[in-house]
Amino acid sequence: MDELTARLPQTTRKIAKMLAKCDPMSQSGTETAVRLRLRARGFHVEVQPPVDDVGHVDLKVGRLIIECDSKQHHTSLANYRKDRRRDRKALSHALMTLRVTYDDVLYGWDETLDDICSITNADRHRPPRKGRQTSPSAEAGGNTPRTSMSGTITTPG
Repeated sequence: MDELTARLPQTTRKIAKMLAKCDPMSQSGTETAVRLRLRARGFHVEVQPPVDDVGHVDLKVGRLIIECDSKQHHTSLANYRKDRRRDRKALSHALMTLRVTYDDVLYGWDETLDDICSITNADRHRPPRKGRQTSPSAEAGGNTPRTSMSGTITTPG
């Protein structure tokens, strides 16, 4: 960030605002696009958080891990196996993994966001509260109306 700022000594307000959105932890443009889009919708997004038995993950929203996969780093047999092991370990820690591609983010964002919202609107991404008793139907999403990020009221089921 310091080097980038030094190279742009005549920074305009617009450029300064864009620089403030940079995160040195981000490892790809796709990851950055997802982070910025979700934060603009009000999501609390963690960047590259460590997860026990998994390692660092791209993004995390509550218990939802979002991995931004590319052909370059996720199509070899070794990486395929590693990703499945990481997903399995995450699930054993009650974390869900959603894998998205460049095309999902750049060309299919509306559908991808709908999928993320379907998980978060049902609160499946939230850690359970201590001492909170829930019924099986509540755990499955129940029939409680939820307000989506766009303000639309939805009813699961």
